Amino acid sequence: MKGMLRLPSARARKLAVVAVFALLSFSSPITVQPILAEERPDATAQREQQKYREAAWSHFRKLCNENAGEKIYRTVENVEGIFLERPRTKPSEFDLRDQHWMGDPYGLVMYPPAEIARYLNFLDPKGIPTKRKTARQGFKYVITRQSDGKYLAHRLDPANENLVSTRAAMQPSRYAITWRDVSTDEDRKYWVAGGQLRIIDVVTADVLGERIGYVLDSGFGSTAGGRVPWLIARRNACPPIERNVAKDRLFVEQVLKPIGAGSDGK
Repeated sequence: MKGMLRLPSARARKLAVVAVFALLSFSSPITVQPILAEERPDATAQREQQKYREAAWSHFRKLCNENAGEKIYRTVENVEGIFLERPRTKPSEFDLRDQHWMGDPYGLVMYPPAEIARYLNFLDPKGIPTKRKTARQGFKYVITRQSDGKYLAHRLDPANENLVSTRAAMQPSRYAITWRDVSTDEDRKYWVAGGQLRIIDVVTADVLGERIGYVLDSGFGSTAGGRVPWLIARRNACPPIERNVAKDRLFVEQVLKPIGAGSDGK
């Protein structure tokens, strides 16, 4: 019929199929070349993190070996009271997670009013503050300066050992206790913090003793699971941090001996 499309015959179709198979049989096999992918980004990140951790620990150990420790230049007997030149303030939750919080995580004090009492309390034979009277008496008073420049004198009420604070016309103590954060930008880059505690003769300006300590947060700021970096960092400290709320006083008393302290009040 005119205009109708004519299909190839069955024989022609068979010959076409045979020709195709013959062509494929004599063709070179197709080789699939593997695509060489670049190194996975997560692997690169892991390698960089490991380099950072190693550098941080190396930096921390160097500071410990070169700077950390206690130094006593002169001791003084029968000291009645001290001037706490820079009482510590309670850190906030944000502070304890802040890589650049210059609050001296090594010398961290969570409850500042109690810091004053620690210098006044009696100590038991293990150096733990106690309300029971022992041979290890504390200082008779602690002086602090208020924001208006005036002074407060702090003593313990002999009846109940509670802290009593009154206005003082002047700062009567010759000896001051102060602290500062000695961290550098390089330290903080690695989550390392350093603090210095000093005992100073305010008349001569001589440093009688000093303690420098460092901590490192091995989690490098991680807050996973409620983690608090600068609290946990105290586990990695040089010198090791004593689990004693009177740790600062124990060092101060190596330099300044409270009046009336017994022979075990070393």
